[in-house]
Amino acid sequence: MLSLQMLNRFQKFWSEDRNLLILLIFLSIHIFVAIPLGQGSVIGKIVAFVFYLFVLIAGLKFIASNRIFTVILIIASISLILVSTHMFSNAAWVAAVSSFATIAYSSLLAWIVLSKTFSEGPITVYRIQGSIVGYLLFGLIFAQIYEFLFTLVGETAFRGLTTGDEKELLYFSLTTLTTTGYGDISPAIPLSRSIANVESFIGQLYPAILIARLVSMEFSDRAKKDV
Repeated sequence: MLSLQMLNRFQKFWSEDRNLLILLIFLSIHIFVAIPLGQGSVIGKIVAFVFYLFVLIAGLKFIASNRIFTVILIIASISLILVSTHMFSNAAWVAAVSSFATIAYSSLLAWIVLSKTFSEGPITVYRIQGSIVGYLLFGLIFAQIYEFLFTLVGETAFRGLTTGDEKELLYFSLTTLTTTGYGDISPAIPLSRSIANVESFIGQLYPAILIARLVSMEFSDRAKKDV
């Protein structure tokens, strides 16, 4: 009963552009505070994944047909279970499956956010904030890809990294996405280098093309309203 009530509330979440700001705030706290400072908290992980689960389910129902929604809902639910299982087990195969499931889960969420952001309708400042959410989700997704790669290959995949610590991989992902590249962690094998190149490529083009385009369209819409 409580779950249905929460789902109904999250369905309304996607009905208004301004709620993209709430997602941006929550995601920013998750990436810049919860993961770096509270990674060991199981309760924190559960709260975050429950929030993302309901946001994801409501978003899928918002944009997908019933059949597609049912299939993806099953995938999302399995993903959450696998991720939760990893919280209580350190087995290598569990970590690998969990990382892969989390990548799929986050990718679905990014798809929903970008579909909402670039859907028909006037371009508002909230749509721009939604595009920033998409940008941060790319950083999170690539961090999860690096974690999956580290689980499969081990520490030889990266220089300056001896453990698959989530906060370290997220740090590397964000510095790659923004092409900051401090050099304290670097890809060491062809596959990790290729993935890092793709991320840095996205990191350059995404804000330069998509976010800049949205900003210019928002100013254009505002100018038309003032006329």
